[in-house]
Amino acid sequence: MDNVEPFRAAILSIRANKLRSALTVLGIVIGVTAVIAVVSLIQGFKGIISGTMERFGTNTVNVQLLRWVHLPSGEWSLLKHKEMTTYDMRTLAMELPDVITGVTPVLDSYGPIKHKDRSFEARVSFTDETWLEHNKFDLSAGRNFVSADIRLNSKVAIIGKTLIEKLGIKGNPLGQLILFRGMDVEIIGVFGELGSNMLFDMNDLVLIPITTGMMVIPVSERGWLTIITRYKLGLDLEYVEDAIRNVMRQIRGLRPAEPDDFRIITMKREADEFDNIMAGITGVAGGMVGIALLVGGVGIMNIMLVSVTERTREIGVRKAVGAKRSHILVQFLIEATVLCLFGGALGILLGFISGTIASKILFNQVPGIPMSAFIIGFGVPALIGVFFGYYPAAKASKLDPIEALRHE
Repeated sequence: MDNVEPFRAAILSIRANKLRSALTVLGIVIGVTAVIAVVSLIQGFKGIISGTMERFGTNTVNVQLLRWVHLPSGEWSLLKHKEMTTYDMRTLAMELPDVITGVTPVLDSYGPIKHKDRSFEARVSFTDETWLEHNKFDLSAGRNFVSADIRLNSKVAIIGKTLIEKLGIKGNPLGQLILFRGMDVEIIGVFGELGSNMLFDMNDLVLIPITTGMMVIPVSERGWLTIITRYKLGLDLEYVEDAIRNVMRQIRGLRPAEPDDFRIITMKREADEFDNIMAGITGVAGGMVGIALLVGGVGIMNIMLVSVTERTREIGVRKAVGAKRSHILVQFLIEATVLCLFGGALGILLGFISGTIASKILFNQVPGIPMSAFIIGFGVPALIGVFFGYYPAAKASKLDPIEALRHE
């Protein structure tokens, strides 16, 4: 009996029981498919957030008003100020000319945008002429805001292509009017393609000058104003944060004993925190999916034990004609491992296809699946095959040939 014979016997046994073999590897297929699909979705979601952060730049610090959701119950009512203003923004820029290279105000709101007899719920951002440059977006038609639009509270807007279609705007949209919160605004610009995903469709976005928005936004919503600051590259982040914090406290007239009524958010720290969160989610998801692989391994062992019982006489014949204990052991280990590897390969294929499709639909991203996921997809099933296949294989190899030949 040569060294190839155990392998050939294992393959013949698998082929002779196709249905049982297929059902045996089903748990492995499901587990590996889930691993690859989950990794694909996580990579797709990570691509959205990372792309947004990269577009904003890591040299960005956001200043926001502290809201009641950020503080323990009762503390928000004790804060000195409950509104962030464009005055804060302008003063901050003037006080730190050697630190801050640019500032952009953003106040996001949602509401119905109307054109004639059609209406659509859209995201509206009140900002200034620096927004396009900060977000690295271009216009396909029209113009950007200018400083006069901000200074004169001009009733103008820049809108996305999708919104034009949803509002049924015919012909050239430039110069046409849309209605927001009872105020007619003129379309002066149209975005190029901004992209969309499960989280939001940027092509539904509307930009209106920040000063114009303040005329229609209630005071209760003005606290959500964010001051986006860009600082000089090469400066220490902690130094920038301290400088911004000190100036903001002076602007808002806070005494040394009074707490900050604003918070500082750095894109670099947000990116690091996001990476940690994604790593945690990946670990938890991997652990949950690992349960499916474990169940699949138990199924492999169960079927292999049944196979040993069914093939007791065959094992006796093989031993009678010269098969060694090691040959029988290797044959059954090969059967279990081949089944697991086949399940792993099929699971990788199905997981890659399903994960890519789901990520494209949900996040409009075609994710790059790390090589480690493919290694796990093959390596873990191989280990499962050896681990859960060893006991049935050892049991088969220890059968007494005389007793095995008597088995009916």
